[in-house]
Amino acid sequence: MRSRPLDTAPAAWTQYEAVLDRMDGPARLHAAVELSEAVHELRLAGIRSRHPELSAKEVVAQLVAEDHGVELPRQK
Repeated sequence: MRSRPLDTAPAAWTQYEAVLDRMDGPARLHAAVELSEAVHELRLAGIRSRHPELSAKEVVAQLVAEDHGVELPRQK
């Protein structure tokens, strides 16, 4: 049993679990990959909105720094 997030209504969580229960393995994997890609794009958009002066490479470097605490060398 999965724990219901505190910001999710019980009825919505029940429906969500029913949808998951109907999905086979490949469908679940596909949904997880799509969700992961969407979150990645949202993170990049957030960095771009907070730092409009950064280039595309610098935005990715900032994401790596936030996620892993690793500062990448600056590209010239």
